[in-house]
Amino acid sequence: MSTLDLQGKKQRPGPQSALAGMLLCVGMLAAFGVIAGVSAAAPGEGWDSLRLHASHLLIGLVAFLAAYSIPTHRLRAVAPGLVMIVWIVLAAMLFTNFGHSSHAAERWVRIGGFSLQPSVLLQTLWPVLLASWAAKDPLRLLQPLHLIRLMAGFGLMVLPVLFQPDLGSVLILLGVTGITLFFAGVSLRFLRVLVPVAVLVLVTASSLFTHVSSRLEQFANREHGTQVTRALEAFQLGGPLGRGPGQGELAEWVPESDTDFILVVIAEEWGLIGTGSLWVLYVALTVCGVVAARRCERRFGAVLTAAATVMISIQAALNMAVVTGVVPPKGLPLPFVSRGGTSVLALAALLGLTLRACLEKRKSQVPVEELIPWTESSAVG
Repeated sequence: MSTLDLQGKKQRPGPQSALAGMLLCVGMLAAFGVIAGVSAAAPGEGWDSLRLHASHLLIGLVAFLAAYSIPTHRLRAVAPGLVMIVWIVLAAMLFTNFGHSSHAAERWVRIGGFSLQPSVLLQTLWPVLLASWAAKDPLRLLQPLHLIRLMAGFGLMVLPVLFQPDLGSVLILLGVTGITLFFAGVSLRFLRVLVPVAVLVLVTASSLFTHVSSRLEQFANREHGTQVTRALEAFQLGGPLGRGPGQGELAEWVPESDTDFILVVIAEEWGLIGTGSLWVLYVALTVCGVVAARRCERRFGAVLTAAATVMISIQAALNMAVVTGVVPPKGLPLPFVSRGGTSVLALAALLGLTLRACLEKRKSQVPVEELIPWTESSAVG
């Protein structure tokens, strides 16, 4: 409910409750992932799986707290430099022996016993850069030349990711960009041009890589790979209530059943109730994120919160679509549920940055709704 300030004016609710709802959803998703990850482990390896999954969540917690401690003005100042460092690393992986290959793509860097996927770090840094760009001068959103420059910079940033090749990450970043710009106030005319151009570029790029074009051809012919076939069987075997925790049989026959295809384990052991609960948690997280974005007092916080929400939602939707055979195969973790150190680190850091930015108070008396049409808060800065 709205409260009254000392002058008798209505004071709109802040984003605190919505942000708390987001964190609660993330915590429940992480618990889901731990249970499913242990169930997916081979016989006798349950404790090893638990330790590994817990260590990744601990890394995520440290990343969240570290990101939350960074003042927003410092974050916006260093973000371009950090993106440049990641870009240099990605470029070096293409032309040197710096990285190593997995699944026909050059994506990973080994640091001691830990494998890091540098392109995933753009999921943290690009929303910050995009939000800072949109918040600094909202009039840019109405000027085609500035938008073209933004998208040219985006294209340059994702070029080494595209040639790894990792079209899925490019698609996610592109989707986040379009939806975030729409939230920030860009004209729909720009998005009508952006969408077909993006589709043309991605289709052209996919034809350059044999394994990508073969996947698309198989999908067009309605041919499912082994993983998707097993996943659909898991939904059938699980039924409404599932076979019970630890009672699944398909996990050992599905590669990456504790990472990209962890939904197979959940579908078989927890049934429709389990997968439905997972879906509800992501929907609730999205709703809380949108509400928090609308209630942020500062323009940067509003746009960053919207971008972070979309980043998580798109990944969850694409993962579920891949597992159920709705879209072509693409290695993509289920946010906060799959066991994946880089993904957990990147998204947890993004949440920490978002929480800090969203809670910052205004520095201007200009109503934010005059500049961002979807927000409710009283001022920007």
